[in-house]
Amino acid sequence: MTYTSKQPISYEARDGLTIHGYLSLPKESSQANLPTVIYPHWGPEFKDSWHYDYVTQYLTSLGYAVLQMNYRGSTGYGTEFHDLGKHQWGDKMLEDINDGSHWMVREGIADPNRMCILGDTYGGYAALQSVVKDQSLYKCSITHAAITDLETYRNLLQRYSDFTFIMDYIESENYDLEEASPANNIDKINIPVLLLHSNQDTRVKSRQSKSFESKMKSADKDVTYINWKEGNNFLSGQKQRTEFLLETGKFLDKHLKN
Repeated sequence: MTYTSKQPISYEARDGLTIHGYLSLPKESSQANLPTVIYPHWGPEFKDSWHYDYVTQYLTSLGYAVLQMNYRGSTGYGTEFHDLGKHQWGDKMLEDINDGSHWMVREGIADPNRMCILGDTYGGYAALQSVVKDQSLYKCSITHAAITDLETYRNLLQRYSDFTFIMDYIESENYDLEEASPANNIDKINIPVLLLHSNQDTRVKSRQSKSFESKMKSADKDVTYINWKEGNNFLSGQKQRTEFLLETGKFLDKHLKN
């Protein structure tokens, strides 16, 4: 296999903050007006970096451009940048992601009519709530272990030692947990959604995806839910990873290439 290299990029968020990230483009393409996957990382206590990434490599091998951004709250850019993510879980962190999508269109890289958003845990939350924040951007959404109900997630987190740290990001004076939850914004999610989740996930319970699927179906929305009996939050099993990639590829092909 010929690996696709990541290109470091940066763009300006709507409040002027510089957001850094990585752009991966398919080999032997026009490198313009491409079907595109926006791929925010899980976190916020994490960052994407210049390393081999099997998901990105798979997507570019199928002909998709991939943008990974280190939104505010990501590590690796100093304490000030990291702290800018506090209380912004459902607000400016999402704006940073959507601003990256707009940048891809302005730069002529992404076809605005063929853009999907993909993520797991917080990235899965963002893959749904970013759609709520800007309904003009995406044609589909793919999530793994998505957090869809913040109130339920907060109740689960209370048993973990990092509860206070995570809640410093989630809770905000700018929104309440109900309005910032994708499960309570079904009316604003009018694109096909693919949900993948493991029953063995202890960090984000699979009922988050199951409940979301039920609400989507009740509203007659386009939703597909794949539930695994094995595996965990990190797609650690080979079988689970393979199915994740294959289902993602089929879903993207259906909604972005036709």
